[in-house]
Amino acid sequence: MEETTKTSGKNREVILLILVALIGAAGLLALQFARKTPAPRSDERSMVQTGAQNAAPEAVSAPIQKITGNLVTRDEEYPEVGQPFVFRMTNFSQGATYELEMGDGSGRKTFTDGELKYVYKKTGEFQVTLYARYEGQEAKLQTITKRVKVQRQTQKPPISDIIED
Repeated sequence: MEETTKTSGKNREVILLILVALIGAAGLLALQFARKTPAPRSDERSMVQTGAQNAAPEAVSAPIQKITGNLVTRDEEYPEVGQPFVFRMTNFSQGATYELEMGDGSGRKTFTDGELKYVYKKTGEFQVTLYARYEGQEAKLQTITKRVKVQRQTQKPPISDIIED
């Protein structure tokens, strides 16, 4: 009698599993047929292609919104030819790489902890541009003009009234 009870219990479980599977399949069919306006696959593909064609390339897309950075500028501060000049930044973001296009044809230089030391080799007015790179994108943040002056000649004070250095 125990074997009959075990066998009938297993049969009930199998029947219950089959019933649940049939109800699930019926629900899927009902959802499929309930769709009033089935979209053909070609329409879905063309919408995806159109969206991809309208996407702006990285170089033209809007600047990175998360990244900030400003050059500290003072009107009375002029670099001198042959002397190190320190460019400083404020509001810079951790994780971003900041570069400065020096404007004299030497290319870009990278900031370290918000500072960049550079020596100009000639006089003139140079357009200095600050760039930021973050997560594969690049943004132009600021452009300023720096006037590089001739190095000041410093005279040594005479050692005494009679002897000059």
